Amino acid sequence: MRKPASKTISDETKRRILVAAWDLIEESGRVDIGLAEIAQRAGMSRQTLFYAFGNRAGLLLAMVRHKDTMSNHVARIRAEAADQSGDPESLVRMAEAWLDYLPIIYPVGILLDAAALTDADTATAWDDRMVGTLLQGLRRLAGRVRTETGHFDNPDDVADELWAAIHPSMWRRLVVDCGWAPEHFHANRMRVVRRTVDAYLARPL
Repeated sequence: MRKPASKTISDETKRRILVAAWDLIEESGRVDIGLAEIAQRAGMSRQTLFYAFGNRAGLLLAMVRHKDTMSNHVARIRAEAADQSGDPESLVRMAEAWLDYLPIIYPVGILLDAAALTDADTATAWDDRMVGTLLQGLRRLAGRVRTETGHFDNPDDVADELWAAIHPSMWRRLVVDCGWAPEHFHANRMRVVRRTVDAYLARPL
């Protein structure tokens, strides 16, 4: 359904909707919560949600972006992704910035990640973050390293390996399933990131 253009929804109303949606998903462990449930939680009509976000994909995407505004983590990730130096350390710094943010985004993020396999709306919202921001950011940085230093004969491979190492699914497997402390997870993933970058740098030019 397309977003109606005949009614303006205030920023405060949108904020209430986003908070209600996030809380419902976090509390229930589900991402298939209907717009009617969210509207009831937010104390407004279902039609208001359509005016505010257009459809479910728009709401899910807005939820994640709203969470971004509540800390400086995403600004830090984007700043690292914009690094133009071609320094291999830029990849390490971006990975660390993401790992610092992961505990905050994980409760809803991992549900979005799982649901994205079968739900097109959820996939749109989650791909904006995991592919559009994180993976593509790492690929751009690795490409700059290639351009500036000659290292990384296949920069996408470097970026893809780093992305897999710090993906939310790794938090689920190691912290949730295996019982690792968050600090141990962070330190371990940073060691993996460092080893990956160093291994590619060690390859002959």
